[in-house]
Amino acid sequence: MSSIWDIINIPMGYVIRFCNDLVGNQYLFALLIFALIVEVLTLPFGIKQQKNSIKQAKMRPKEMAIRKKYAGREDNATKQKMSTEIQEMYQKEGFNPMGGCLPMLIQFPIIIALYNIVMNPLKYICRLSTDAINGIMAVVKSYSEYADVTFNAERNIDLMSAMKKIIETDGVEAFSGVEGFADSISSVADIPNLSMFGGAINLADTPSFTVFNWLLLIPVLTFVAYFFSMKINRKLMYQPSQNDAAMGCSNKVMDYAMPLMSVFITFGVPAALGVYWIFKCILGVIKQAVLALTMPLPKFTEEELKAAEKEYSIKEAKNPARASSGKKVRSLHHIDDEDYETPSPAVPAPKTENKPEEAADEKKDAEEKSEETNKLINQAPLKEDKPRRKSKKEKSEKENDDKN
Repeated sequence: MSSIWDIINIPMGYVIRFCNDLVGNQYLFALLIFALIVEVLTLPFGIKQQKNSIKQAKMRPKEMAIRKKYAGREDNATKQKMSTEIQEMYQKEGFNPMGGCLPMLIQFPIIIALYNIVMNPLKYICRLSTDAINGIMAVVKSYSEYADVTFNAERNIDLMSAMKKIIETDGVEAFSGVEGFADSISSVADIPNLSMFGGAINLADTPSFTVFNWLLLIPVLTFVAYFFSMKINRKLMYQPSQNDAAMGCSNKVMDYAMPLMSVFITFGVPAALGVYWIFKCILGVIKQAVLALTMPLPKFTEEELKAAEKEYSIKEAKNPARASSGKKVRSLHHIDDEDYETPSPAVPAPKTENKPEEAADEKKDAEEKSEETNKLINQAPLKEDKPRRKSKKEKSEKENDDKN
């Protein structure tokens, strides 16, 4: 696995060595120059990402028209159909939503390679062989103050710091017996200077809560740089329309989760990596601002939105009062309906036109039913009329007649 990573580590080690020599063996500024070189080399991918965003911004009216077409329908079948229609529109326009992910993916191998270079500077920056590194370890452990210290030949940043202190006191002659040492290191100036502010901060050290010093500024500055770079880049870059409340909540969580994750990482690696990440965030914002000025995102007009709605056959509800009342429209069995107005139950649905044979059969059945109904009516006995209720006057006259 190490041989595979050497394909990236060795060229990057030469670049960092060049940057270090360029700024007079000041590793802090060498990291700044290296971060600038990385941003310049990845600029074509940034331009491609900006063009991708411009293309997506031009499709914004069509996407909004599709979302409006299915507005108010919350069932899964409708959401799936809406997503499918948006994806089909993207394919028709030749747009790839994943096209802007490449610049982000490129950063990961660069960070991993830089970690290997920072942790193994004797190999990738000083260009010493494995045998020479093992010889240096033997010399360093011969000193009493380092006799009980455990060093790792593959992670030799601590070994380099100890070697530098020995050279500062005893000179490079202390390592004269190491084969190949003099070819790469002739003085202390050939060793990367990882100190900052007169030795107050050593970029080879790892920040820790147990040791309170200026090195704790690195995680804090990493969080600030990452947090605000995400906020600013989101304003400069195109953001697709999201009507899902959960998506908005997810973005807010990511705004804090990612910077906090970077802080967690800085407490487990040398401070040099945290410094590089700070530089990368700052330069990334500057690069995105330049791209936004030179390649601005288009803004659509109301006419373009209406044209997109017409293209996707968006119809307004027939009843404006119902449309503004906020009532939900049909969804499950009426996904493709463009008329959102539900028909009144009192009004019968229009009959479909039948074929001539079917119409003749229906007419014949109706006539037969009519004849049967008439027969039943004729055969039914006539109901006798109820006797009329006599009035009081009639009753009194009848009683008088009976008396007479």
